[in-house]
Amino acid sequence: MKNTFVMLAVVTVLWGGSPSVHASGSVIQVVEINNHRARFDNGDPAFVRYLLIDPSNADPAVDGFAPLDPIAVLMLFTGGDGKLNLALGQLNTGSPNFLVRTRYHFAAERYVVAVVDAASDFLALGSGLRGHRLPTSLHGDKHLQDLAAVMSDLRVKYPTLPWWAVGTSRGTVSAAVTVTAAVPPADGVVLTSSLTGPDPSEDLNGVALESVAVPALIVSHTDDGCPVTKPEDSRTLKDRFTASPRVRVRLFHGGSTPVSDPCDPLAPHGFFGIEQRVIEAITKWIKRAE
Repeated sequence: MKNTFVMLAVVTVLWGGSPSVHASGSVIQVVEINNHRARFDNGDPAFVRYLLIDPSNADPAVDGFAPLDPIAVLMLFTGGDGKLNLALGQLNTGSPNFLVRTRYHFAAERYVVAVVDAASDFLALGSGLRGHRLPTSLHGDKHLQDLAAVMSDLRVKYPTLPWWAVGTSRGTVSAAVTVTAAVPPADGVVLTSSLTGPDPSEDLNGVALESVAVPALIVSHTDDGCPVTKPEDSRTLKDRFTASPRVRVRLFHGGSTPVSDPCDPLAPHGFFGIEQRVIEAITKWIKRAE
């Protein structure tokens, strides 16, 4: 059943088709949250959108697979400027980011997946979320409000499921904020290709990881050549989670020949060629932690 779901998803990504109809209760839909705060650029109501994949909503006659009973909710944070430019009714993103391109693989492992876009005012910025993810940075309080709004919406939709934040590269800062500044915090956090820096705009040195009281998993590729996500920093990063009840570092190697720059996703930085192996390790670790 898992392979069927992944195959349908791959066809969707490659050919722009739709395994389900965009509607409430469908497997895939874009959710919009608005009126939770004012825009910082013009004072109008801001909105934030996320792409929701819920395998428990599957209709065998429409989707080709039976509903999957979800284990937890995963909120995925892309790297870079954080912009996906999701539109209502959209099912594909076009983003090659590690977490975004593998979203269906997470869902096939029985997880509800929420891929979070930058809010409307950040979308209008050329830099997007870059430099604005930390609550103490310019407009960082607005980003925190967006995270809290999405988290609240997901908790209303799935009140009985645990909720985890998963970030990659610059997205690890947003994921870390969900367990250090959001109230209530996420139930766990996964940091992949962590932005350990030093970076002049933002990195995990600006997050109080020592206060994290939930399980944490740190995932790196031994050949990650990006100078601000060095795999050798993973052990030091782990040591900062002094209040966490469970912390682990997972290092991976191998994969396909890179076809992008070292800090881009189609390289070891984005676990290119070993995606399924990494996702299975992440999801199994979350299951054990829960």
